[in-house]
Amino acid sequence: MVGGNVHGRGGLRVARLVLVGLATATVVACSSNSTSTPGGTTGVPGSSSPTSAPPSPVSPADSARQRATAAYAGMWQAMVKAGETSDWQSPELAKYATGDALGVITRSLYTDHLNGVVTKGAPLINPQVSSVDPQDNPTTVMISDCGDSTNSLKYKKDGQLLNDTPGGKRAITAEVKKQPDGSWRVTRFAVEGLGSC
Repeated sequence: MVGGNVHGRGGLRVARLVLVGLATATVVACSSNSTSTPGGTTGVPGSSSPTSAPPSPVSPADSARQRATAAYAGMWQAMVKAGETSDWQSPELAKYATGDALGVITRSLYTDHLNGVVTKGAPLINPQVSSVDPQDNPTTVMISDCGDSTNSLKYKKDGQLLNDTPGGKRAITAEVKKQPDGSWRVTRFAVEGLGSC
C-alpha cells in the first residue's frame, strides 16, 4: 500500500527517481585523483610551483562555502552507496543530510527497497555556491546544481532494467546549514523537471 501511494504522486515519483539516480554522481566527483577549485576546474594534487606564495588564511565565508559543498557532495556519495542496495537505513546518510532532506532520501530508498529496485550508473553533478548568509560568518549556504542522470538507471534486484525512461539534466537547489556541533548538513533540496538546466 505504501508503494502504491508514492506512485500516485507523479511529481514526487519523478523527483525521487532523479534524487536516487543523481546520487551516483558523487562517486565520479569524489573518487577522482584530482582536486577541484572554486571555478569548477580540476588540477592534480601537489602540482603547485615551488616558488608559489604560502596559502592565505581562509575567510569564514570561504570556509563555509567549502564545507557546505563538501556536505552536499558527501550526501550524494552516501546516497550512491545506499542506492546500490536501496539501504534506506544507512547511517552514512545522516552524516550529510538532516531534516527534510534526510526524510526525502530515506523515503525514496525505502520505496525502492519495498519495490525491489536498485540504482546503477554514474550521473554527473556540478555544484556551485549561489549565496551565503550572513555574509561575514555564514551559517546557511545555498547551492545550485545541474545534475545529469542520463547514465543512471533503475534495475530490479534480478538485474533487469526497470524501464527505458531516459534521464537528463535537471536543476537542483540545496540549502546547507551549519549544525550546533559545527558540522554542515543539507537540510532541504529541490529537483526540478527534466531539461530545467
